[in-house]
Amino acid sequence: MKRIKYIRQYLGVLCMALTLAACNGTGGRATPTLVPTPITVEKPVYTVQRGTVTEVVQLTGRVTPVQQENLYFRSDGVVMEVLVQTGDSVEANTVLARLDEPEQYQANVAATELAYLQAQRNLEQVTLDMPIKLAEAKLALEEASAELDKAQAAVDALSYPRVVDSLTLEKFRTDFAMAEQRLNMAQTRYDDLSDRPVTDSSRAAALNTLIEARRQNYLALINLNWAKGEYTQEEIDRIHTELDLAKANYDKAGAEVALWEADNPTSELAMAELTLADAEARLTMAQRALEAVELRAPFAGEILSLGIAPGSSVSAFQSVITLADPGQLEIRAIPETDDLVKLSVGQEAVIRLSSQSGQDLAAKITSLPLANSVSTIETGIDSSVHLQLEDKTMPLTLGEAAVAVITIDQREDVLWLPPAALRSFQGETFVYVEAGGVQRRVNVTVGLRSADRVEIVYGLEEGQTVIGQ
Repeated sequence: MKRIKYIRQYLGVLCMALTLAACNGTGGRATPTLVPTPITVEKPVYTVQRGTVTEVVQLTGRVTPVQQENLYFRSDGVVMEVLVQTGDSVEANTVLARLDEPEQYQANVAATELAYLQAQRNLEQVTLDMPIKLAEAKLALEEASAELDKAQAAVDALSYPRVVDSLTLEKFRTDFAMAEQRLNMAQTRYDDLSDRPVTDSSRAAALNTLIEARRQNYLALINLNWAKGEYTQEEIDRIHTELDLAKANYDKAGAEVALWEADNPTSELAMAELTLADAEARLTMAQRALEAVELRAPFAGEILSLGIAPGSSVSAFQSVITLADPGQLEIRAIPETDDLVKLSVGQEAVIRLSSQSGQDLAAKITSLPLANSVSTIETGIDSSVHLQLEDKTMPLTLGEAAVAVITIDQREDVLWLPPAALRSFQGETFVYVEAGGVQRRVNVTVGLRSADRVEIVYGLEEGQTVIGQ
């Protein structure tokens, strides 16, 4: 820019001299033209040096609470009541403001919470009862199966051919007597074990033996009665009715077993689980409805800012209150996008506080924002870099300005030039080197960059003279 300025000045003086010469002629004799002395533009000169190049990222921020949150309502409305002021300390779950009278919402929450607790208790009871109920249902099914076999045998006996000879009759009498004896023995054995739990294997075996003895006794009695004479129509009808009843009891016992089997989708357990899930969903909906009109503190802290008053109109998810815990403080800074990609959690930093002039405090990065995130009060997105001092006892003042310096990389004993010595064109970086009064262009490869130094990886040697722009 200086060079162009000097050239313009030179041309201006030259034009003025030519104009005066043309306008001030004397009797045809030409007046000598004054030619100004050319102005020499001095260009900066740099020397390639060897030393240390350190790349740092410097961030400007403030001391803020570690735990800080922008609070908002979940629905549009008009503020009915504000219960806090800026600077107030509040406990967790304290009601801060309301949009509407909350009594109806609170009643709905209480009712749905009661239904949820009842469903939860019912599920617990069903879970406890299930093994016992299932065992009892299986025993009942076995008994119903035995009764069904007995009734079916009685019906089948109606079609047997009549036997009237004395030897067959005597055989049926003997069979019945032996069946009676076995039944008495089985009954005695079961009575001796009847006080044991229903799941006891010996009791279950005795029950099965008793059921089978009853069936055999009944069949023997049917055979004996048949041999003695013909069935009446009344007896035939009764036998068929008993079969229908035995089938119904068997189906009912099977359904009862299915009712208490855990893998059955229609079992008592499955129904209790569905009831509990429904009650939980209804409770969640009632709580959200209450949250939409009632703003509560998510943690204990201090009201830093208050943006509403009774009668204010608010939109859903619009930040209205800022709550923070002033007991724990940190440094937050907003980085540039190009700097953010160079940072990582755990990197060491140096903090310089406005109240601690000249003192460098050791710190570390504890949290980074998401890439390309934009921090606004409305969105509540945090795009700041969080840093904490290594010395936890160092007192911090809320809102105090701070500068964070993070060393990204450092290379020692390397060649370097100031950034002003480098030129770029069409993707190439180059310099003009002067030697013996002659300038020549040299392409260079650069490495690490800092605010005042650029590492020269290839193309130059220490001590060479470079002409700047």
